[in-house]
Amino acid sequence: MYAFERMRDFARAFAQKARASLRDERGTTATMLGFAMIPLMAISGAAVDYSTVARTRSILQESLDAAVLAGASSVAQGANSEGDGVSKAVKAYIDANFGKTQNLNPTTKVQVTKDGTVLATVTLDVPLHVMPVLGMKTTTISITSKAAYGTGGKAEVALVFDTTYSMVGAKLSAAQVAAKSLVDTLYSTPNAAKNVKIGLVPFTYYVNVGLPYRNQSWITGAQDYSTTTYECWDTYPNATYTNPVTVSATCYNDGVPYDCSYTNYTVNNGTPVKQCGNQTYTYTWNGCVGSRNSPLDLQDSVTSVNPVPALLNYSCPSALQRLTSDPSVVKAQIDGMTAMQDTYIAPGLLWGWRVLSPNGPFGDGQAYSPTATKVMVLLTDGANTHSPNYPDHEAGDVGTANQITAQTCANIKATGIVIYAIALQVTDPTIKSILSGCASGPDKYFDAGSIGSMQTAFATIGAKLNAVRLTN
Repeated sequence: MYAFERMRDFARAFAQKARASLRDERGTTATMLGFAMIPLMAISGAAVDYSTVARTRSILQESLDAAVLAGASSVAQGANSEGDGVSKAVKAYIDANFGKTQNLNPTTKVQVTKDGTVLATVTLDVPLHVMPVLGMKTTTISITSKAAYGTGGKAEVALVFDTTYSMVGAKLSAAQVAAKSLVDTLYSTPNAAKNVKIGLVPFTYYVNVGLPYRNQSWITGAQDYSTTTYECWDTYPNATYTNPVTVSATCYNDGVPYDCSYTNYTVNNGTPVKQCGNQTYTYTWNGCVGSRNSPLDLQDSVTSVNPVPALLNYSCPSALQRLTSDPSVVKAQIDGMTAMQDTYIAPGLLWGWRVLSPNGPFGDGQAYSPTATKVMVLLTDGANTHSPNYPDHEAGDVGTANQITAQTCANIKATGIVIYAIALQVTDPTIKSILSGCASGPDKYFDAGSIGSMQTAFATIGAKLNAVRLTN
């Protein structure tokens, strides 16, 4: 296009000089008018040919974009990215959808990179219609287009999974199938084993970091121990129980009702009998961790200066899985999840963040940057019922739990991590609003009213993460 710009500037300058001569030399008006027509014709010709070239460039760009998308799709679907099949396919697309229709002969160069992109450049000599009278028969244009397939480079994904009691049965089973399908999708593209890492964080109102970390400096109080003391206590060997009455009662486990009816008696303890002896108490760490005091419970970084508190004699879900490039490991961990206990979402989010983080305790993630692909997929089916009373989570302040959950989401997104949130059959409007706000945009929040909708949400997320897309 530089040639057109030079011709336009020349023509304008020539016209200005011609008009000046006309004013100064009245006797040569006709002669100068003839000269003035030359640049005016050049301007008009340049405008006509400029329009032709611009239209050709636009059509060619559209064709090339479509061609590289088609090429990237073929690679994503299993075509050999190291052969010349993709290159031939892109060139054939350009020839069929542009060359023949425009009666032109473009030159196409294609490169399929190992980081998950198809890059193509097309060079074309465009015939001019008016400018040849000034000695300019063609002008050369060159355009490029690049499409990414798969994750388009290194990607880290943390699956944060609600394994509370309300997930028991069909919901958990279907979610496990959907999550494993997502793993398969992410590893379905070429070189995924080199570029994709996935971690898993099951949660209830606690998270299990795993017994192998017992002696790490970033955790405190994880050593098993027992104590023995000499104690005395009363027993009632002569107690009697009469007048049994059945008392009907309904209890709840993570919002799921169950019958907890019991029999009440009239009790006569009788004379107490004192007993004495050594009593041994055992304290065992099962991998469960609590929360550091606020605001440390809102931060990803953990060091020996402010370690995470281990909780002894607590039960919690199956252990989390750090980032790994082995899909079989992740799927085995998914299969091992079981449903238990109540809900506090914030610890799941926090440890999902730590799995993705470049900071300790694990430090497995790539550095935070605008080009780093870090994704968290959160699945939950219920509202918070527990809150922290530091270091454990045995309090029931729902308002505090909701506030910490929302703030944890905000802190995660501030690092550039993209959050997808799936609300499975959630009816509580407050937590639905929190989950919607937690997601990194309306298109990343899924209000799944059924198991089928939840499975569709996982499939949609997989398609988005593995999307074929233009990158320039």
